[in-house]
Amino acid sequence: MSIDKNNNRGVVWRVAGSNLMGNKLHSFFTVLTIILAVSLISGLAMVQKSGEKEKQRILDTMQQVMYMNITDRQMEGLAGDRQTELLVPYKEGSEIKESGVKMYPFYIESHSSGIVTFTPQDGKVPEQENEIAVDIQLLKALGKEVKIGTELELSFTEGEQETFVVCGLMDRGSEMSRYPVYVSKAYADRGAGLWDIPYTALVKIVGAGDMQISEFAGAVDALAVRYGIERNQINVNGNFEYSLQKSSVTLLIVMVGIIVLFAAAVVIYSIFYLSVTGRIQQIGQLRTIGMTKKQINRMIRREGLMLSAIAIPVGIGIGNVFAYFIKPDGWDVKNCLLTACACAAFGILSVLFSVGKPAKMAGSVSPVEAVRYAGDDRDTEGKDRPHKRLSAWTLAKSSRNSNRKKGVLTTVSLAIGGVLFMVGAAYMAAWDTDEYSRMGEFEDWEYIVDYAYDAHGNAQKYGITDLQRQGTLDDRLKEQLEHIPHVRAVLREITTQAIIRDGDKEVLVNVYPVTEENKERLDALLDEGSTDTLKDDAVIIVNNKMMRSIFDISLDMGKKVGVEWYNGSVQQREVQITGVRESGDVDRKLEDGIYITEQAMEEMWPGMNKTSSFLVTAEDFRKNGETIEANILDILDEHKNLSLRTLREKKIDDEAQIKNLNTQIYGLTVFIIIFSIFNMINTNISSITARRREFAMLESIGMEKRQIMKMLCIENIYLAIPNILITFAAGGLAGFGTVWAFRKFVGAAYMHYQFPVAEYCIYAVCMLLVPMLITAICLNMQNKDPLVTRINYTD
Repeated sequence: MSIDKNNNRGVVWRVAGSNLMGNKLHSFFTVLTIILAVSLISGLAMVQKSGEKEKQRILDTMQQVMYMNITDRQMEGLAGDRQTELLVPYKEGSEIKESGVKMYPFYIESHSSGIVTFTPQDGKVPEQENEIAVDIQLLKALGKEVKIGTELELSFTEGEQETFVVCGLMDRGSEMSRYPVYVSKAYADRGAGLWDIPYTALVKIVGAGDMQISEFAGAVDALAVRYGIERNQINVNGNFEYSLQKSSVTLLIVMVGIIVLFAAAVVIYSIFYLSVTGRIQQIGQLRTIGMTKKQINRMIRREGLMLSAIAIPVGIGIGNVFAYFIKPDGWDVKNCLLTACACAAFGILSVLFSVGKPAKMAGSVSPVEAVRYAGDDRDTEGKDRPHKRLSAWTLAKSSRNSNRKKGVLTTVSLAIGGVLFMVGAAYMAAWDTDEYSRMGEFEDWEYIVDYAYDAHGNAQKYGITDLQRQGTLDDRLKEQLEHIPHVRAVLREITTQAIIRDGDKEVLVNVYPVTEENKERLDALLDEGSTDTLKDDAVIIVNNKMMRSIFDISLDMGKKVGVEWYNGSVQQREVQITGVRESGDVDRKLEDGIYITEQAMEEMWPGMNKTSSFLVTAEDFRKNGETIEANILDILDEHKNLSLRTLREKKIDDEAQIKNLNTQIYGLTVFIIIFSIFNMINTNISSITARRREFAMLESIGMEKRQIMKMLCIENIYLAIPNILITFAAGGLAGFGTVWAFRKFVGAAYMHYQFPVAEYCIYAVCMLLVPMLITAICLNMQNKDPLVTRINYTD
């Protein structure tokens, strides 16, 4: 008669519960392992989901499209249109510099929802023509008292000083490269700095979040057509448009998920394998009194379920707390519940899968074999030597050989954590903050002197052409810049702008000449065509994909399109496309736009100074940068139509983003290393506890406590060395692969792989010293009990 028939069907649950309560220490460490695994999975998953939610929340507070330079009539039409969910008018004036601080007049309605703009933390929104709201950092930079009622003398128009009264204060908490000065509607309409600048409408479209990209583009164009708004007056929010694809990071999430799930599965499997193999004699006794293989399997699985019922909710809670501190702005109850359900399901399935093989192994052993089981993995027939010299080294080696499979599982689980740690450490070591800020226009230069043209707030149909016709960026100015002390070089950049038209679709593009300097690079870059076939009535297109996706205009090889430009009067001609590059130049050596012959450029803009900017680089920028910037600004004081952009300002703008990203990566890396260390401590304590009687027997036959300690330290070294080597090799390769992937597929040219030597050394020291420390503490606690008590100890 089976055990269920003698008692009742709940006996398996009671035996499983009795096993767990009878070995509380082992149960505790098993629960701890599951908690760590589940918290790692749920934490990383919630960080990813919170990041997506944070981006979505930011997008929810932004405009989806801007209609620039529109009339009051167009503004009224857009505001009352049934497709318009929300419209916020704004306008922005030219940048000025007061006491070395850059600022600009800025009007926008105050909104705290929909399209979030600004809300004073102290005071009120400007209403009178002389009222302004500013950031407290601006007042500090100007040396003014930070309070409501402070007066500022500002000149938003050359030669005209105006007095403003601070009525509202904001605090962004960090320094800015240029500060907005929020003005009233009255000043926007009548004030000297803004009255002649047309409004721009920030618009959200009804139901845009549920549209396909093509539907959204159609809705944007339909609004423009209804109210006579030209295509070059439309500026779509690229981040919102990108979000409509809804699959941008799916592959990355899946890859990270697979790695984490595999790591957690190995940890859970190893702990249950160690648990079951350590109790084979007990299982044999249960078989002796009539327990069937099925009941043994059920008992062990229910032990796993009982431990999971405690560990999984705790692990999910820890993971969510961790995610909240990393991404507080993106934490969401819905995502929390979904992640919790997914992680709980994974945890339960992993535990059941992990205990399946050990349970089957225990159930397949006959009662007699189970009682005789010695707890090692060796095939001992004919392999034992008749005599063996006993020492700490030989005993440690014997223990390692006896528990080879357990050691492999432990090493694998530790190594996975080590590899993940090395990936995070390699990512941080590869990040070059200086190169990050230099990406793009500051790659080879520290200063850019160009025309003060605002493409968003005051866009012109033909871009910078009108300003270029003034010819301010001339040879005289170039010589002045070159004669500034410690200026290494000044490069003249030749660019202008024109409109490419294909039927009723058009786009304003940059126009570059094909020169001896860029000809070879351009030929190597082209997907179709060559500069050899370029004539005066032909063009080469770079980044056709971007123009097609954003502006819905296809500029394919061999196609004839119209070009419209301004050189004092509007000119037009038809040209043929004789070269195409589908994507942009990832190395940024050649910019997006169209390329024409130098002769064609001179014919189209005869006599015009086509310099668009001067690019200035310094000798020892860190030492001489501030002095050179001050000298450039002194020169530009007499040229109000020019502006200066600097690498220093770019670094200020990047600082908050870099700090936020580094905090997240540091948090994830620390979490992973804690996971590895706790798993190692768990394994170490479980092993020492299970071998308590063995140590007492060794001591009883004359082995000293220091010899036992030495033996265990050697065992820890045997366990740590493979883990350290695997982490070194596999972690180094994984870190290199991660950096390579970011450079290859994300365009992170600012990342350069460096083996994280300091982090690896810290990890290796922890893997060596922490087990020895834990061993010393555990042995010291065990030795407090009498030797006889320890010899008679049973699980």
